[in-house]
Amino acid sequence: MAYRFKLDDPIEKGFRRIAREQIDRALSELSPLEVGPGGVHQCRKALKRLRALLALVAPAIGDKAAKRHHDALRKTARLLAAPRENVVLLDTIAKVTAAADPADRPSLQPLRDEFARRSAELSRPLDGETAQQARIWLVKESKRLSKTRFKHRGFDALALEAAYRAGRRALKRAYAKPSDEAFHDLRKAVQLHWRHMALLSRAWPEVFEARVAAARELSQILGDDHDLAMLAAAVAADAAASDQIKALAERVCRSEQQKLREAAEHRLLRLYTEPPGAFRRRIAAYWFTGRHIHPAEAAKSAQKVDAPPSAPSLVAVEAADAGPLAAKPPSPSQRRA
Repeated sequence: MAYRFKLDDPIEKGFRRIAREQIDRALSELSPLEVGPGGVHQCRKALKRLRALLALVAPAIGDKAAKRHHDALRKTARLLAAPRENVVLLDTIAKVTAAADPADRPSLQPLRDEFARRSAELSRPLDGETAQQARIWLVKESKRLSKTRFKHRGFDALALEAAYRAGRRALKRAYAKPSDEAFHDLRKAVQLHWRHMALLSRAWPEVFEARVAAARELSQILGDDHDLAMLAAAVAADAAASDQIKALAERVCRSEQQKLREAAEHRLLRLYTEPPGAFRRRIAAYWFTGRHIHPAEAAKSAQKVDAPPSAPSLVAVEAADAGPLAAKPPSPSQRRA
């Protein structure tokens, strides 16, 4: 089933269906005797989708309950994080090397070789104990989610306005006082927004698909920015790296981050141009009017959105981007969901 609410279902029913589907996806990726990096990545993507769902329904189930579920899922994701982070660092150092001045590339090559070595060591299948622990936690959380009680019902109980407002604030902070932490917070807000739009997209598929695509592109650009920050920190903490290599890596990473942030700025302003209250009222109007569209037209629209896409769409198949980091236009990594 698609990661979307149905127009004719109560929000509570849709929540239980989508939560069950995402838990099942995560468990299925951890079920083989040997779980490779791809399975770990797909599992973590399912957990991200589930956490976004929880954030949307938090007012309906209670903020404390939502936080308990969120923390449990984040704990599982962290258990699986280390191998993925090393793959990302290897990908990022390759892009940084390609984007650097030709004269600087030989100096960066030892770093690339070192991250390649680490990635090779950590690309082995997930150890059985870790996979089993993750499965146990997910099964327990599945049972808890199935018993989640809704204190409030209906579309108006969703945290749509609050999440959108948080994104606008994160945007303002990031560009007023730029820092890696501020842009990471902005990235998380944008990721949350595009997943919320995907969840509600049946209200008007063509309109929501455009917004999802725009927000998803931005989350990828900001994700590349975060990867550069991670790489700069990793090199700075590497005792084996010389001061010269550390300074070079810092300079190239910050230069590429600046390009990405400049490329993202006006796209972000466009995404968050609407006041929060007006945004919520507009999306609510789409939702309620969408429920009364002629059944044949609604079915046609749903079929169009749910069909397997030939290009990145609401549920895009991620493709690796091996090219250098760029700003006009940016060429963000496609590894995220």
